[in-house]
Amino acid sequence: MSHQRLPPIETKRLYQHIAGVLRESMDSGRFGIGSYLPPERELADQLGVSRASVREALIALEVQGRVSVRVGAGVQVLDASAPKAAAAGAAVVTPADEPPVGPLELLEARLVVETETAALAARHATAQDVQALQRSLDQMVQDHARNPLLHDGDRAFHLGIARASGNAALLFIVTTLWDQRYTPMQERMETLFTTPGLHVAAVDDHRRVLEAIAAHDPAAARQAMRRHLATVRKTFSRAIVAGR
Repeated sequence: MSHQRLPPIETKRLYQHIAGVLRESMDSGRFGIGSYLPPERELADQLGVSRASVREALIALEVQGRVSVRVGAGVQVLDASAPKAAAAGAAVVTPADEPPVGPLELLEARLVVETETAALAARHATAQDVQALQRSLDQMVQDHARNPLLHDGDRAFHLGIARASGNAALLFIVTTLWDQRYTPMQERMETLFTTPGLHVAAVDDHRRVLEAIAAHDPAAARQAMRRHLATVRKTFSRAIVAGR
């Protein structure tokens, strides 16, 4: 006797649910084309969610071509049928193609994993590991001078720390986390919220991590990595509209 297959359960992250609610509100005309969405604080209160989740949802809607996000100005509803909006959506993602991990979730995971990975690297790093990290840091400085959104040196530095830890599982995990950075949502978040000052601070933070690892000081390496990632998370948690 054959049984009819049950439909698969669709799993979504919270920001995806929020984006869906806002899409429906735009499609119904509640938020008309050209109008501005309520401030993120108000949206968070109405939906009973965190402002961080609202922020991720707004970025997701922008990469779909549904809204235009401008830090300090607000979030304007676009005409989804207009060529510009349609092109933006086609070039990036559709709702079904949204990444399973939001940018702020990713930073939270990195904060948990990479702080202890740095401490472990401080215990086990060889002279060759330290030299490789220095080369990656030098490349990071060059990357920022050419294009602030280049990540080659940054990625090599963080993966080099995981490699220096001597733990293959941590290297796999850190690599996987970094692979999640290369999504339209993540790239748009970085474009909106990073500043030249943040790049300078990031290089200084990485230098402190390197110095702690070279000195074989696990506590200092852990603290330096935590400080770096906490700064990035705080930057990405800024309100889209200042003061809201």
